[in-house]
Parts: sequence; structure tokens; C-alpha cells
Amino acid sequence: MRIQPGLRFTRRGLLQVGFLNGVGLSLADFLRMKALGETRGERRGTADAVIFVHLAGGPAHLDTLDMKPDAPSEERSPFAMIDSKIAGVPACEHLPKLAQALDQFALIRGISHTTGDHLLANQFLFSGNKPSAAVRFPAVGSVMTKERPSADDIPSFVSIPNSDANPGFMGVEFAPFKTTKVPQAGKPFEMRGLSLPEGMTVEKVRRRESLRSDLDTAFRDVDAAADVLDGLDRFGKKALEMILSPRARTAFDVSRESPKIAKLFAPDELGQSCLLAARLVEHGVRFVSVSHQGWDTHLDNFESLKNKLLPQLDAAAPALIEALRQKGLLERTLVVITGEFGRTPKINANAGRDHWPRTMWTLASGGGVKAGRLVGGTDAKGHGPDDDTKLKPDDLAATIFHALGVDHKLEYHTKTGRPVILVQHGEPIAPLFA
Repeated sequence: MRIQPGLRFTRRGLLQVGFLNGVGLSLADFLRMKALGETRGERRGTADAVIFVHLAGGPAHLDTLDMKPDAPSEERSPFAMIDSKIAGVPACEHLPKLAQALDQFALIRGISHTTGDHLLANQFLFSGNKPSAAVRFPAVGSVMTKERPSADDIPSFVSIPNSDANPGFMGVEFAPFKTTKVPQAGKPFEMRGLSLPEGMTVEKVRRRESLRSDLDTAFRDVDAAADVLDGLDRFGKKALEMILSPRARTAFDVSRESPKIAKLFAPDELGQSCLLAARLVEHGVRFVSVSHQGWDTHLDNFESLKNKLLPQLDAAAPALIEALRQKGLLERTLVVITGEFGRTPKINANAGRDHWPRTMWTLASGGGVKAGRLVGGTDAKGHGPDDDTKLKPDDLAATIFHALGVDHKLEYHTKTGRPVILVQHGEPIAPLFA
């Protein structure tokens, strides 16, 4: 059997079929490898798309979904606890809707790491690899742009409105499409570079692009940053296809959403971002990240949570799950809601809480996740994981890859030829799917 150029195999897969022992690769071998999911990381996953809601800054775990009523007064949350739909798992009083919908999620507690800087922690969270000076690891969404690309006229990876997620060594071609702003309820969502300005027609865009392409070909210095230019060329072609695509413009226009779905979402920033995320997945986007700012509550933690952050989360999380269910998408869409770390047990002098990477929580739903269960745990004071919980951001990334049918141990290569495993140290969190 002739091997197709560019076909990639994991080392594990090659060993399984005896390839490294010099045995010829027959059609039967190839089919067995396909069944094992070892070609290009392909395995039938439980999800086709991901909506990753990032609570940017890190939510205070002790004031939300990991409350400790017996903690000392200088650490204990002033918020009351209420029952949730997961037996034995209380929630904050300011999350009443989420508490009643918690059986639609799996709650993961005790994810722990040691990176207390926002940017570095975000890179860890988005890629599943602790940041390194030696290599810039790609975000999961960037990997999905390569492994499970969307149609040509729809971006594979969208960030609403922005994100610290980046393509790392994969290059700009695999960077997220950033909306740079959030939709407003009931209004067309027009973005620079996607919407056609007044007086501009599709034919005019085509003529301008043809002229630009001719000029680029004539004047480009082929020796200057060729890899970057090639990446930008491919990125530009994708952008052009989106501009010319009625489907892409429709996908981003939340004003076209059915009233039945639109009314599920509050008219605030997080609600409308989640509405757009659900709509994008419906139109074929593979990975959508939603960034919700404000969770870095060094000052006035309790007032910020009570008056803004928790009400928005409380409305948006159940609405997102219900919208996906009504659209028939929940079964094949993995929803992840998390921050980059938790916050200090000790309340500071400004009635705030500081960075605390030793423990954080994550909500997961859809995409094959067994809802209504608690996975992992923290110690009696919420200072760190309990003795049995050894979960890291690496494991969360490996779990997302697992759900999408991509081997998290797949080997990539940097531009210099350095081999890099997608997630070197993590493993999928098995109880989420068992």
C-alpha cells in the first residue's frame, strides 16, 4: 500500500501496527489504525465543537461553587449557601438559576497549578502546557483549526471579543478570529472586516482583492519572513472567503436569531456573547472562546460578585445549555466554563481576594459529559485539592482533545523541526465520560 505524503502517525499507533518493526503497512493495517484513531489524531469523539467560556481573572472559588462554611472568619464567604440540583453540592445564594440547573453540568473541583500570573496562567489553560521559554505551545482552538477545520467560508476558531489564546509555533494562519466587541441585544452585529460597508458590493471586493494580489506578487520580497507572509496570505484568503460568504455574515448576526432562543439570554455582555457562541457553533465553527472580564477581584470582591459577575454567570450558563439543547447541538457540543485560577482563601484589606492557582473549579456540559456529578474535591478549607484529587490544566486540555476525537499525545513539529507533543503531561478526566 502506498502511504499518502503528509499523513502523520503517533508513535503509539506505529507501534500498535508493527510499523516500526519493519512490517509492511497493508490496507488491513491502515483500517485498524483508523479504528484506533491513530491517523492524524482521528478518533470518533463525543463532540464536534467546543464553547469555552473563560471567566477572565479567576473566580473566587470560596464565594461561588466551592464554599466552605466551617472556614475561619477571615476566609469564610459572607454569602449564604443554597441547595443545588447535585446532591450534597451547595452553591452561592447569588447563583439561584445555576444551582437549579447544576444537574446539567459536571462540576470539577480541585484543579491545581502553580502559575499565578494571568498571562502565563491563561497560556497554560488554553494550551494544556505550562509556559516555556523554549517553545510557544498552541492553543487547543488553534490545533482544532488544523485537525478539524470548518468550511472555507467559516472560521474554525473564534474569540469573543478577545483572548490570550494564540497559535504558538503553528503560526498566524491558525490564530483565532477575534470579534473585538460583543453583540448588543436585538441589533445587527457588524464587525469591521466582515460586514460590507455601505456602497460596497461583493463584485467590488473581488476586483480589489484581484488588484491587491497582483501587486503583492509583483513587489513581495520573497526572502523576508516567508513563513509569516505565507501564513498571512492563507489567513487573508480565509477572511476574504468570509466577507464574500452570506453564511458567515448570517452566522455572526445575532439579530437574526429566533425570538424563542434570543429570549433565553439576558441583554448583558456575557449573555449576548454566549448567544453568539451558540449561533456560531450552529453554523459550523469548531471552537468558540468567550472571554468575560472582571473576575480579577483584588478590590471589592463581594460587591463585584453580587452586583455584576454572578448575576451574569447565573443567567448565561443555564441559557447556553438550553439554547444548545433546543438547537439540537448539546449532545455534540462540549461546553467548558472556568477561570485561569481561583482566589485566595484569606480576604485582603481591600475586601478582595488575590490570585490562588492552588485550586480552581470548572463546569463542563454536553459533548458526551455525564452531567449531574461532582469530580475531584478540595480540602476542608478550600486551600488546595484533597488527597485524592490530582487534576491540572493539562488534564482539562487533554479532556477537550479527547472529546473532540484528537489524540492529545499527537506529535507536532515546530518550524525548526523540534518535536512537540500536544499535551505532554495531562490525561483525559475519565469520570466525566464514564
